[in-house]
Amino acid sequence: MQVIFNDANSHTLSEPVAIALGTFDGIHRGHQSLIHCLNKIKYKHKCAAMVYTFKQHPLNFLLPDNRPPQLMNLNKKILEFHRLGVDMLVLNNFDENFAHTPPEAFIYNLLLARYNVRCLVVGYNYRFGYQAKGDVRLLKRIGTEKGFNVIILPQYKIDGQAVSSTLIRKQIQNGQVSRAARLLGRHYSISGTIIPGAGRGKKLGYPTANLDIGSKNIVIPGFGVYLTYWETEGKQLWGVTNIGSNPTFDGKGIHIETHFWDFQGELYGRRMRIHFVEHIRDEIRFASAQDLVNQLSDDIKTAKNFVYNMCKV
Repeated sequence: MQVIFNDANSHTLSEPVAIALGTFDGIHRGHQSLIHCLNKIKYKHKCAAMVYTFKQHPLNFLLPDNRPPQLMNLNKKILEFHRLGVDMLVLNNFDENFAHTPPEAFIYNLLLARYNVRCLVVGYNYRFGYQAKGDVRLLKRIGTEKGFNVIILPQYKIDGQAVSSTLIRKQIQNGQVSRAARLLGRHYSISGTIIPGAGRGKKLGYPTANLDIGSKNIVIPGFGVYLTYWETEGKQLWGVTNIGSNPTFDGKGIHIETHFWDFQGELYGRRMRIHFVEHIRDEIRFASAQDLVNQLSDDIKTAKNFVYNMCKV
């Protein structure tokens, strides 16, 4: 897949393309339906499949003090588009100039002047251009005038529920990671670097990998304990991950700590992506360290039962 970072230096392509437009936060199952449609057009009309989107969510610029946490960082997004069969990915900077581009100028100057557009694929509520004044009706009108098709996909629903990044974000923040997985089409995951912690887990008999996600503006599951896994060297290592403030001890900050029950070794400094499968319980403040140890034992038993039952299906 060719990745094009579209900044002040314009680029053009002569080969025919079908383009999917959108923000694609999380690349959930609604977004995936757009990509599947794009790929059908690609094979039917023998053109390249392009996704035209942004390096960062537009709200990072439009509402910097109230920007929503993202479901997927840029590296993961690029990998996911590649997995879905996209040929070209255009990543724009959403800046002052882009934000003030009139809808017609976006279509004529940034798309038609640069690409041999055969088809545009968008969702039913797609908006674009300055103050989001452009809509699918404008796309259809220009498509008719300039000779390219516009395919508008209807609202994507699962069990009667509309799939959206906003809903998925809310579910994850509420700890409903299994529900979110149905809408995402995969388990939600976060990545970071393993750093030294306070060492309490090891002293209690349950050593943990402490994940540092840095300053990323990503969605963090609600405080509690989860069944999780880490994919490494072609296998899944299962564990229980606690997200919280360690209320039994210092009760400060946000900690993401995972105990893998079938792993022994050093992890400090390694990159890790943790996938959230099931919520086990909410965060609890225990009266003593021994009460915490007893609960951890129960948590691991519950997590192992989840894994066992999944493997039976």
